[in-house]
Amino acid sequence: MKTLLIKIVLLLTPYIILTLTVIYYDEHSVPIREDVFNNVLEGKIQAFIKANTDIIIGGDSRAERQVVPAIVLSHTGRNAVNIATTSCDLVTLYNALKKHDICSKSCTLIISTSIFQVNDGAIDPGYLSEASLLNMSLHEKIVVHRSTLDRLLVDLVKITILGMVSHPEPVSEALIRENGFHGIQENLKLPVNVLMDPKKTNHPWYRNLHLRGARWRIFQETLNKLAASHMRIYIYQPPVSPAWRTYTVGSFIDQSEREFGSMLRAATQKYSNVQFLDFYSNPDARLGNSMYYDIQHLNRAGAEIFTEILMEKIGNDLRTELLDKGRK
Repeated sequence: MKTLLIKIVLLLTPYIILTLTVIYYDEHSVPIREDVFNNVLEGKIQAFIKANTDIIIGGDSRAERQVVPAIVLSHTGRNAVNIATTSCDLVTLYNALKKHDICSKSCTLIISTSIFQVNDGAIDPGYLSEASLLNMSLHEKIVVHRSTLDRLLVDLVKITILGMVSHPEPVSEALIRENGFHGIQENLKLPVNVLMDPKKTNHPWYRNLHLRGARWRIFQETLNKLAASHMRIYIYQPPVSPAWRTYTVGSFIDQSEREFGSMLRAATQKYSNVQFLDFYSNPDARLGNSMYYDIQHLNRAGAEIFTEILMEKIGNDLRTELLDKGRK
């Protein structure tokens, strides 16, 4: 028995040492905590943000595929670029802006927010950013990964290595022509088939819902840092298709989206230079099902209409900002 225990200890010792070393390094290394880990975002920033950039569109796929810089320019006279990327959250965007010294410039930010960005249960591959994970305390990391602790170590090791070797991803000619906007030509296919049981749902955004945990803390702390830059910031909760709205009405998904909107409204009200726009709770009839390519993403035609709607809300403010900027 004693020999068996010794063998087990010897077998586990390298694993334990590796785990503690990686955790200690990630907890205490400021450069790695503030790294970007998003090669697409890095590539878009280097390709699109210039000295004459006035408006930066950031966030996740519901900005990347839904806000058209050319329409923003036509309404405001201000140069706009879209650096949003799939599943990008606020802390990743902030890290990138800080790294490239963009927070010190007099740009305006338009940022999409989706519920998976703050849901501690949304940890399917691709939905929990490296920046968010690294900004969690050890206790928070363990709580969030309590059912996947083996994956936590793998992710931390991978982050540590990738932080040393990451490179910006080249931007395609198609994206360059559209200043970063990535339109989708497809149309929504029905019926919707998502499980409405909160314990069994197959939608990765809403698994094991916990909206006021580690990721929400990180979101609020990041928002505070962004607001301190004195840039004008518009944060919006995107619209969803009428089909999805009808399918989820009164469900835990609908309730969680409305709670998320209330959280964003309360968080942004603290800052005079931050405005929240809720397109989930205030749907626009112009965005019918034909304007979507899936239940939560607008197609190209829908993106053009949504950008027009967005400009109806904030276009006058953006034009005024341009005039004020010209007087200085």
